[in-house]
Order: sequence, then structure tokens, then C-alpha cells
Amino acid sequence: MSAPHPEGEGAIAAMQQALSKAGVVAKDIDYINLHGTATKKNDEMEAIAVSAIFPNKPFASSTKGYVGHTLGAAGATELAFCYLALQHKKLPVHLWDAVEDPALPQLNWVTTENHQVDSVSLCLSNSFAFGGNNVSLVIGLSNE
Repeated sequence: MSAPHPEGEGAIAAMQQALSKAGVVAKDIDYINLHGTATKKNDEMEAIAVSAIFPNKPFASSTKGYVGHTLGAAGATELAFCYLALQHKKLPVHLWDAVEDPALPQLNWVTTENHQVDSVSLCLSNSFAFGGNNVSLVIGLSNE
């Protein structure tokens, strides 16, 4: 009951709806804050789903390595990381063991070498919960 759909159907639907409601397309997204629980089934599903929607490979990282899985607060916490990335033009580095699974689509990880960016206009934040409660949000800063 708690396992995500293996091909990421719910995650794909959430990301597509977020893009549509924001009036943007996948190539407009500069950074994705992954749900990134570091569990095998979630990470497999999310890599597949993100690769299906974003063939342009925007920067991606999970921030759970910094704060842990804050359960019900995870979506708000991760959205705050996106806001800070937009404000400071500095992306959160992906904290992990750096061992990629060759069976999965490869993502464009934020590293210590590429985390400072010249511009970041739009971020997408994923939050995928038990039972298929999937939410993706697009956030950007107004130039006004």
C-alpha cells in the first residue's frame, strides 16, 4: 500500500499538473528538489518519472540529507530550500554516497562544483507520500 507506482505514474501526473498550472514547460525548470527519501523503490520511481518529464536534465538534488525526513513538514521544508536557491542563486548540493545505479536514468546532480549558478528562475519541488498522495510545486521569484 505504501510503495509508489514502479513507473512513477502518480509522480508524473503531479509534475505535469504543476507545470501546467504554472503555465510553464519542462525546459523552463532550472532545478528540481527531489522527494529523494534514499529508499530503493522511491528513488527508482522518482528517477524514472523525472527523466520522463525532463529530458533536458535540469539540476536535481534531495535536501533530506540536510534535515532528515520531516514527514508532514517535508513539502514545506523542501519548498523553502527552493526559495533560498532562487534568492541566492546557490543550489543545495545532493548529499549521497555518489554511487549511481546503472539500471536507472541518470539525473543532473547538484555537486560542490556546480552548485553556484548564474541564474535560476524556476524550481520544482516534489513531495510524494504514502498512498499516492503526490504533490509537485513550481516556484519562481517575481521580477517586480
